[in-house]
Order: sequence, then structure tokens, then C-alpha cells
Amino acid sequence: MAARPLLYSMPISHYCVSADRMLAFKGVDFDTRDVPYHDKQELIKATGQDYVPTLVWAGRPVLWHDIPEFLEKERPRPTLYPDGQKGLAVALEHWGHQVLEERVWRYVVTKIPPVLKTEEERWVFEEMQTRARGPWHVLEMRREEFRQDMDKHLAMVEAMLDGRDWILGTPSLADFGVYGSLSPLLTAGEKVPKEFPRLAAWVGRIQAMG
Repeated sequence: MAARPLLYSMPISHYCVSADRMLAFKGVDFDTRDVPYHDKQELIKATGQDYVPTLVWAGRPVLWHDIPEFLEKERPRPTLYPDGQKGLAVALEHWGHQVLEERVWRYVVTKIPPVLKTEEERWVFEEMQTRARGPWHVLEMRREEFRQDMDKHLAMVEAMLDGRDWILGTPSLADFGVYGSLSPLLTAGEKVPKEFPRLAAWVGRIQAMG
């Protein structure tokens, strides 16, 4: 009997959250192995590389960027690309990961350490983020500016959901990419702003999968 698929994952990673929801949508029974922010030795030993998410399926590592296409081939139904809208679904997923996620991340980055599991993980996280983004106290001071910019982009998703439950009418890769991209807000313990009721309801539908 083949081993259950195993997802190497990091709860604060938008790509990991997206992969988790895609697997749930496809009805795949899988296990999750958390990868600490500061220690990827087990992941490297198991898969030969250090990126998450990595899906191990029948002993084969599937890297993060290949997961949607791999799942589509292994479990064609339900499809991630409904009604011949693959190009649009992929483009919207890309927008989520490359545009929306950064607006969300910089708003919540200073609130992430408390959700990490160990002091070592928290220290490394803050050190790496400070190197990339500048002093912690400056990031904290700019949160209102970051919130306003984030809200402008959340408003775009709210508009996408006008008159529909899903971004493309039925669940698709677009939903899972965009959801993953805003997930750091939820991981940090924040809620969807009350100005976006359609977005909040959509988040609930995605969380209820699987």
C-alpha cells in the first residue's frame, strides 16, 4: 500500500497555504509535516532541496511550482481550471502571489513572531526580515500606511466576488492562489476587514474545504 501524500509546509507561507487548500479541494487525503523557519535539515534530507511547499507523492518530491499541474494530472476532477479558463486562473494566481501577498505581508510581518513555535525560530525570522526590510520599529511605525495599501488590494478581490461565490464562478486555482496570498493576515490573528463582507464569506468557504 502506497504511503499517504506528505506535504512539507510552513504555516506562514502563502504558497504552502495554497497547496494545502488545493489538496483539500481535490479530495486528497494527506499528511502535513511542518518545516521550521530556521531549520530545513529534515526537508533537505527527504527531498534534496529546501523550498516549501514540497509534496511527496508515492515517494516522489513535487516542488512548489509544479504542484497545481501535478494535482491536475493525478486528480483531474474537480478541476483547478473550470470552463476553459486556465489562462485566467493562472494569471490571477500569479497576481495573488506576486502582488497581493507583498501588500499583506508587510502589514503583518511584525506580528508573525508570536505565532512561531520556538525562540530560535522567532529570532531567525526577525533577523532575516530585518535584513530584507529594514528596522523592526520602522516597519511597526509604518503599519497604518501598509494597511491602507493592503486594503486597496483586498478591495480588488472584493470586487472580483461581486455577484459570485468564487472568483471565476466556480472554485479554481485563482481562489487558492489569492486565498494563500492573503492568508498571512489570518495567520497573524487578524480578521478580514469589515469593509469586505464578500471576501470574508469567501474565506469561510475556502477554509471549510476538506
